[in-house]
Amino acid sequence: MRKDIISFKNIVIFISIFLVFVLLISSDSFFHVRETMSDRLYGNKEPLDNILIIEIDDESINKIGRWPWDRSVHSELLKKLNNSKVIGIDISFFEESDDDFSLEETLSSMDNVVLAAEINENILLKPMFESEFGYVNLQSDFDGVTRSVRTGIHEKIYPFAFKIYQKSWNENIIFKEKEYKINFASSPGTFNSINYYDSLYGDSLENLENKIVLIGATAPDLHDTYFVPTSEGIFMSGVEIHANIIQNLILDNFLEKQSNSSMILIIFLTSLFGFFLLSRTKIYYSAGISILIILIYFYLSAVFFSKFNYVLDLFFFPLSMLIFTSSGIAINYFEEKKHSSYLTGAFGKYISKDLLKEIISKKHELALGGSKRIVTIFFSDIRGFTSISEKLSPEDLVSLINDYLTNMTQIILEHRGTVDKFIGDAVMAFWNAPLIEEDHVELACKSALAQINALEKLQKNWKDKNLPEMKIGIGIHTGEAVIGNIGSEDRFDYTALGDSVNLSSRLESLTKQYGVDIIISEDSFKFVRNKFKFRKLDKVKVKGKIKPVTIYELCCDDSKKYVEFCAQYEKALNLYFGSKFKLAIKEFKKALKLKDDLSSQIFIKRCELYIKKNPGKTWDGSFELLSK
Repeated sequence: MRKDIISFKNIVIFISIFLVFVLLISSDSFFHVRETMSDRLYGNKEPLDNILIIEIDDESINKIGRWPWDRSVHSELLKKLNNSKVIGIDISFFEESDDDFSLEETLSSMDNVVLAAEINENILLKPMFESEFGYVNLQSDFDGVTRSVRTGIHEKIYPFAFKIYQKSWNENIIFKEKEYKINFASSPGTFNSINYYDSLYGDSLENLENKIVLIGATAPDLHDTYFVPTSEGIFMSGVEIHANIIQNLILDNFLEKQSNSSMILIIFLTSLFGFFLLSRTKIYYSAGISILIILIYFYLSAVFFSKFNYVLDLFFFPLSMLIFTSSGIAINYFEEKKHSSYLTGAFGKYISKDLLKEIISKKHELALGGSKRIVTIFFSDIRGFTSISEKLSPEDLVSLINDYLTNMTQIILEHRGTVDKFIGDAVMAFWNAPLIEEDHVELACKSALAQINALEKLQKNWKDKNLPEMKIGIGIHTGEAVIGNIGSEDRFDYTALGDSVNLSSRLESLTKQYGVDIIISEDSFKFVRNKFKFRKLDKVKVKGKIKPVTIYELCCDDSKKYVEFCAQYEKALNLYFGSKFKLAIKEFKKALKLKDDLSSQIFIKRCELYIKKNPGKTWDGSFELLSK
């Protein structure tokens, strides 16, 4: 009788766990982990000899001159490449220039050139020259890794690499509208390549008759680089990604990803074996057999990948084996309860109840240590807190601060943020941890704006109580940080560490200097540039950073007058960056007529300083801050 009861419970638990797996697979959960594991299979292939990349690298820029080059330079190179099978130029020719004639004349005499186009918000940006073209847009997964290319983004226009292949082998071929998973040959920099300068002025170009030649940027400062499965921390240039796609088209070896239905079937069969048979054996037998099955599966996955270009899931299968062959029903049950209680105690004070529920449901592990992750860091601080505290009694001060922190914390939690810590009157929070949030930058910005609005409402209540006015500054930066539980075995905090945290704190400090409420970094700005109103503030070198940082004001005012002011300010700022300091002063003064602005006053003083002492030709427009 007892055995029947246990058997029934086992069936119920098995079905429940299996349905959870079905749900996780169907909802594409643990995407980052799954793709990262599959990424290990890429590479170990030889690039085709008939694909040549001409690199616009740092050496070429140093020798030829500042980018962009005169288009006559490109014209001269094309003449040397005329006998190539196809020439793909991954360079934007969307606007007219003074020397278009030479390049236009050269292109008109050639029928083997494919130019680059771009699609921006479904608007096609075509090259200004008469030639065949394809769009060079490359998509990245939400973890920042480029793994695929999609056709059918814009009518009948094909991607750049597809157009080159069509031009090379079969101009009548029609490609299906779908996502093609790129089978990367090897690590970045493995395709045959030669830099632009040597190609133009050297004599190394030979035997080009049957070759596909790709011209594109590889210099880091030209910002056409991506992380790919074979990166191992090294960027791959956009032009080399196009080379990989062309090789996939030639060899017909795009990757095919395992379907969810086949994955579910395999997990069902193996989980039956693991749950109802292995779980009844001694623990070292079940553990050993489970590990052996997992190893065999990993081996078969490698074979399927290399021989058949088929990607088996490497995450859910071993996970299912481990789960279904785990300890008895009672132990599993109590361990789950214990784990849930542990998470609640550890994270309950940092995040909202809803977010905590998600963490528990997704079985996030809680342990000492951390991992690197792209997060959005938030810092806020009360301006002039010392003077405020001097005006109030200890009781009133504590009441004021508690009222302020309670409201600000609630706003952060409502926007799915994690409250890291309070440092006196300062608040530190972050987004995209412990759970992945695709729109973490947007959530952080919305939270910041909501806090500014909430503070205005609080001011009215405090004014009625004869409490002093309070202003805050907010800094936001998106970057890599170490996220995890830091501390001792008995006491630890879930926190973020790293240079990104320091930069966010320094951006918050700059709000007072520039007289604005919210400052965000360029790394955050690029994710939300079209979702909020911004004002480009400055390019600065902050303490602890070698490279200059472009900073933006996240505007709280969307009035017509403020928009007009921002336009005038940016006009003046562009003159400043162009070293036209006298003209910049005039334009900044016009901006001041529209709004009393501390930033404009700062730039007027800087311009006056640079007029007296020219910053020199090497000046990049940045200003080095001596303080934080």
